[in-house]
Amino acid sequence: MDKNQLTQNEKTANFEISVERLHTKAQQWISEIEFIKIEQNFLKELLTEHIMGLCETHNYDKAKMFLNGIEHESKLGNKLIESIKEHKINLALLLENIQLKKESKYRDNHKLLKVEVKNYIENFKYIKEQVFELVLLIMRNEKEKKLLSK
Repeated sequence: MDKNQLTQNEKTANFEISVERLHTKAQQWISEIEFIKIEQNFLKELLTEHIMGLCETHNYDKAKMFLNGIEHESKLGNKLIESIKEHKINLALLLENIQLKKESKYRDNHKLLKVEVKNYIENFKYIKEQVFELVLLIMRNEKEKKLLSK
């Protein structure tokens, strides 16, 4: 037997490890999105309860826009989690050798989900950065007003 050829047992083991990695990665995506949802709730609370009342017109419009963006991203996150959960079920079926004919379809779906998750995270990071910059600006303005009123 050629050293480069894998036995059927080795192929099966490699397949299972590979699919198991995809399954683990999908679970990590869900965990990451769930954590982002907590951050989104924090940012919404920060903007609505603590910042909106302090904003001047221009910053108020920005804050409203960020709130809308967070709400939109939150809905996308929920849809993405559902897609990933469905994907995990399909991967589990692959591990059980139930839907082997669809392996390439599931792998392609995994690649698409990977791109979607990456974009989702990048979009959230951008919104978070913008919210932090706005909050910092407003805090500085409030601090300046207090100093000037003394």
